[in-house]
Amino acid sequence: MPAAAIRPAERWALPASQARSRATRARLLSAAETVFAEKGYDGARLADIADEAGCSVGAVYFRFKDKDALFFAIVESFIGEARRGLAALLGGAGHLDRDDVVRLFVNAAARNFRRHKGLFRAIVERGIEHPHAMKTMMAFRDELAATLEKAIGSGGKVPSLPIRVMTQMIYGFMLTGVLNKQAPTKFGDARAIEELASACIAYLGAALS
Repeated sequence: MPAAAIRPAERWALPASQARSRATRARLLSAAETVFAEKGYDGARLADIADEAGCSVGAVYFRFKDKDALFFAIVESFIGEARRGLAALLGGAGHLDRDDVVRLFVNAAARNFRRHKGLFRAIVERGIEHPHAMKTMMAFRDELAATLEKAIGSGGKVPSLPIRVMTQMIYGFMLTGVLNKQAPTKFGDARAIEELASACIAYLGAALS
């Protein structure tokens, strides 16, 4: 099978052609994200993941070479899900003005961070010593910025730099909320997210004036 035809998560796992095998792999990915979220990358054991998934450690090793392979399968599975979600979100935003698109994007980013808070923490933890984790996430961030740039700046009317700075503002806010329990604002606070969206809109308006 050509590399382009392989789903990202399958690069890290034994190919699963049977429905039962695919279901087991999906259950392992879900269980692994739960364990990584609870215990971090270093604290997570394959035995814990197997217990969470309701299968044997041998079943984990049968499908994934090691903990790294399982971890990167989760990361790329998440990225694929987020990419599809963002494409659907912004794809139907053609009738919205720039400010509404920014609010949509900020709220979608907040939902993703809330839903996968532990995974983001584990990605940062793993990325300190394994560049692939952070490189993958930063490439994804750049892809999201490009998607947002296309949605906002149709026809090249909006310079890319202000949009990319705004994207960095959003992800900096979210990552601070993930990594710092003492952060003055939380991405789980709806009012804080609305303030973030308003700040981004104000910055973009000033940058383009």
